[in-house]
Amino acid sequence: MAKQKKLSFSNSESRTDRCFSLIHIDIWGPSPTPSLHGHRYFLTIIDDFSRFSWVYLMQNKSETRTHLVNFINLVENQFETKVQIIRSDNSNEFKMNSFFDSKGIIHQTTCVETPEQNGIAERKHQHLLNVARALIFQSKISTCFWSYALLHAALLINVTPTPYLNNQTPHEKLYKNPYNYHDLKVFGCLCYVQTLSAKRSKFEPRARPAIFLGFPPHTKGYIAYDLKSHDIKTSRNVLFHEDIFPSCYNIDNNVAKDDVCLPISQSYNPVFDYELHNDDNSGNTTNIDNLISADQNCTSSTTDTRKSNRIRSLPAYLKDYQIDLACVKNTKYPIQSYISLSRLSTHFQQVILNIDSNREPKSFEEVAQNPDWKKAMDTELSALEQNQTWTITNLPSGCKTIGCKWVFKIKHRADGSVERHKARLVAKGFTQLEGMDFHDTFAPVAKLTTVRFIIDLAAIKNWKLTQLDVNNAFLHGELDETIYMDLPPGLMHQNSKQVCLLHKSLYVLRQASR
Repeated sequence: MAKQKKLSFSNSESRTDRCFSLIHIDIWGPSPTPSLHGHRYFLTIIDDFSRFSWVYLMQNKSETRTHLVNFINLVENQFETKVQIIRSDNSNEFKMNSFFDSKGIIHQTTCVETPEQNGIAERKHQHLLNVARALIFQSKISTCFWSYALLHAALLINVTPTPYLNNQTPHEKLYKNPYNYHDLKVFGCLCYVQTLSAKRSKFEPRARPAIFLGFPPHTKGYIAYDLKSHDIKTSRNVLFHEDIFPSCYNIDNNVAKDDVCLPISQSYNPVFDYELHNDDNSGNTTNIDNLISADQNCTSSTTDTRKSNRIRSLPAYLKDYQIDLACVKNTKYPIQSYISLSRLSTHFQQVILNIDSNREPKSFEEVAQNPDWKKAMDTELSALEQNQTWTITNLPSGCKTIGCKWVFKIKHRADGSVERHKARLVAKGFTQLEGMDFHDTFAPVAKLTTVRFIIDLAAIKNWKLTQLDVNNAFLHGELDETIYMDLPPGLMHQNSKQVCLLHKSLYVLRQASR
């Protein structure tokens, strides 16, 4: 009796066979920081079968009953089914016995001081807060925006594949169709919201800088925090710059600082429900003019990129599978048991195996000491220098650089053997800003119909066709913009702090094809 401890918990093996036969509910709070609209709590509801989560923001715990009743009515009306069992802890807010009895719902509760019995809801809170915390850290917005980060975290979790559902998403499990990821944007990024025509003059800006905060319920649009008026706006005419977080920069003299959280007059209690704006007509490609004015003498990107140190590995569910044609021993599911090359000629089998056995590296660090790849990089650097692609100089004050990386490709002969190793230096053009670093990106290209016509004509006339490849074709284009780039990995220079001032186009620059 003097040493008795809690008994250990065994893993639960029970599984439901349909949506809403069992739901898990729990309340989180109070938050040490009230949200922008005064929320300090949130109610989480998880469907046991699909693992889909609903989040309801609350200013007080007393709102729990209203949200729970509304949710049960939502299930009956929208999904044409009924909730059978609700599992929760012993909070007074869940003591709704008369309502549950009227609906024929069984209310399962945990034992006192035993939150493990409501483990799914407890772990869901941990998952939601982990993702919301990461969104706040990345965007560097004030913690008073935590409610928006939480709702966006719930969205991301609901549309992310999970091993528990055999790598399906909760959204797909519940709604029987995949989510349209085209609508997703980076939380907290800079966006420009088009101003209303009725409230602007001829010479006023057509858009205002804002912070993207997510999606409004039951409306096809985007929620944004206006950096000048400090209001929450909802609009479909929004242009995004997903690599810039305005809390990190002083975009305008009138922009509030990161630690300022001004009160919002309008009352808003968003409930996580994104199904209504899963639509291709989201308007995110609306052309908004007069968005950015910048100093044309320094048009480099203002974004510092960070390379993750996380060790990359295959997903755990692939550990028992062979994922290439090379021979692998002690594999539970060897590929030769499921794929046969017996119908292919011996020559073609050898070609496939030769190509599959040669892996193309993904980073400079993998090939830094490999003589074949080192020779390929030296050849590329020599061509760039001979073509006077850049000048090595000091970075002017107030300017930022764009990064660059090596892309490696193995060229094969017709029999699959290695012909040569090719290394291409490319710029990280994704950090460039439209209107600042480039304007036009389109370029004339050969129409596929024309190529087919020439091949048909050659076949009819018995002409001989010869294919050729032009090295460094992009580097014939002169740059009009002023762009600074980091020194390429592997380029030895006496001053490692200097940068490359680009004179000619480099692969993956946004205006290179133009």
